[in-house]
Amino acid sequence: MGEGGDLGSSGSEWIDPPTSILIVDDDESIRALLSAALAGECEVLVTAGSAAEARNELDRRAFDLVITDISMSDEDGIALMQWARKRHPGACWMVLTGHATVDVAVKALQLGAFDFLTKPLGSMTGLRNSVRNAIDHRRLVLQRDRLHDELQKTNRQLREHVDQLEAACQLLSDQAETIRADLRRAALIQQALLPSGAPLLPGFSVNSLYRPSQHVGGDLYDVVRLDDRHVVVLIADAAGHGLSAAMLAVLFRNRLSLVDQDTREPFRPCDALRAVNRTLADGLTAPGLFITAVYVLLDTATGRVSMASAGHTPVFVRRAGGQIDSMLHTGPALGLYHDADYAQLEFEIKQGDRLLLHTDGLYDRFYPDNRSSEEQVCAAFVGTEVGGEDLLGQLAGAKLTSGEGAGDQQDDVTLVVLDRVDGTSRFDNGAPIQPPAFPATLSSRELDLLVGDDGGRKILCVRGRGDWTHSAAFHAQCVASIENRCAVMVDLTLCHHLDSTFLGTIHELCLRAELADVEFRIQGVMPPVESLFTELGMRVVMDHMVPAVLPLPTDMLPLIGSPLDERSQALHLLRAHQGLAQISEQNLREFDPLLEALRNEVASLDPPETV
Repeated sequence: MGEGGDLGSSGSEWIDPPTSILIVDDDESIRALLSAALAGECEVLVTAGSAAEARNELDRRAFDLVITDISMSDEDGIALMQWARKRHPGACWMVLTGHATVDVAVKALQLGAFDFLTKPLGSMTGLRNSVRNAIDHRRLVLQRDRLHDELQKTNRQLREHVDQLEAACQLLSDQAETIRADLRRAALIQQALLPSGAPLLPGFSVNSLYRPSQHVGGDLYDVVRLDDRHVVVLIADAAGHGLSAAMLAVLFRNRLSLVDQDTREPFRPCDALRAVNRTLADGLTAPGLFITAVYVLLDTATGRVSMASAGHTPVFVRRAGGQIDSMLHTGPALGLYHDADYAQLEFEIKQGDRLLLHTDGLYDRFYPDNRSSEEQVCAAFVGTEVGGEDLLGQLAGAKLTSGEGAGDQQDDVTLVVLDRVDGTSRFDNGAPIQPPAFPATLSSRELDLLVGDDGGRKILCVRGRGDWTHSAAFHAQCVASIENRCAVMVDLTLCHHLDSTFLGTIHELCLRAELADVEFRIQGVMPPVESLFTELGMRVVMDHMVPAVLPLPTDMLPLIGSPLDERSQALHLLRAHQGLAQISEQNLREFDPLLEALRNEVASLDPPETV
């Protein structure tokens, strides 16, 4: 009673306000008796000689406890309680009467009276105990209400934080999807830069295998016929992985000159590497940017080979008799030292000889024991008499050759085999890369709702990500059309995601259209959205999907709906998820916690009952 305190859930100290009591009785002696008995039980004690006077006091201030007589000259205590319950519902009530009946007691307790006392009053100790209990009850109610308000406030803050986190996650997801789409486009460009087919090389055959570890990679190879006699075989490996390595590899290939522009003669390999190294060293100022490469110049008329290697893995030459020659690098990696020099090796490939160029991803993926990886490659190289394409399969493994194991790679893998035998040449750059599924101009976090009419049919187009914030307007437009017996067509050609509320809304609309015997067709459903229909068992919706995609009207306009009040929005969310939950037991288990929360939210927003 004013001296106690408590700590609320927010951590701040709760201090009880001064306790106040209102005594209402038209008998002055009773008022005096009660005032004397309860003077020490509260800080504020007010008396009223009539119900009208009590109303004025209740309008003036709030009381913790009201003690009222039932029978008074102007108005009885029950009527006063009924009035106060609507106007000032917070106080705790005790009633006094000299003519106690069961009906009166029941009525008083129904109106919320804490206690019912009869006159004449007996021991004042019993009265004080009853008053103390009533005030303690009032304090507990106040604390409960305060904690409930704080909990509601905390829940609102949590919802806001969850919304912010969901928005941040959505933004990250959108950005990740944009990055993935960009990488797929970059992979398309990089794949287009690789040689698509081998040039005609009478007396020789060349086979290759290229597998990036990600969408794009830092490996590069090329086979270029310069003139009637000379062919350049090139392989390179940029430092790192992914887009930066791919850009470095493309930069290298763009800056590498194969032919002297003045004499039109092929560059010597050592001169070509020396020139491109100076260019890269001048342009690559960030640390850790370099590229290794092997440049092979082959004279097809004589089999003479000139070769220079910039820090690359060894080039293996298998002679027809089975001997292996290992050609090591003749200078440092490109881009590290501006004045680096590169020696040049000269040798001849005779009939039946074989040349193998590869990147070190072959070791990392298929020969993890780095101590003996080169020896293992040599052993595999020596012990086979198969053609070049089959040799690549043996060296790299069947999974990588088929393209199945590319996702397990830690590094890019590239192999080029040059044989001095007549045979088939084939370049294997992996499966064709699929372009991004959705237009880059449509942001995945945006939603456009368009509406139009086409020959008496209402057309609604959903583009982007359909979520609960737009589903109410979509629902209202479709319901109005169905009630007017107007056919509806929903176009999802450019829609790549629907949240649970939008899914439940479409499910309800399909059922409503069937009951009204109104056409409701859904066209252009993309695989990500169809998979949601399938996952939730939305057979009714899938029955309304049509394979043919009709053209949309050219005069469609944005669909703008009137905003719903908080309760109507909560009801819309509840109905949408109830529809999904009723499809299957699995859906019910999944959505049951959300449904319970939505029901509680709707109940909290319901208007109070009138007495």
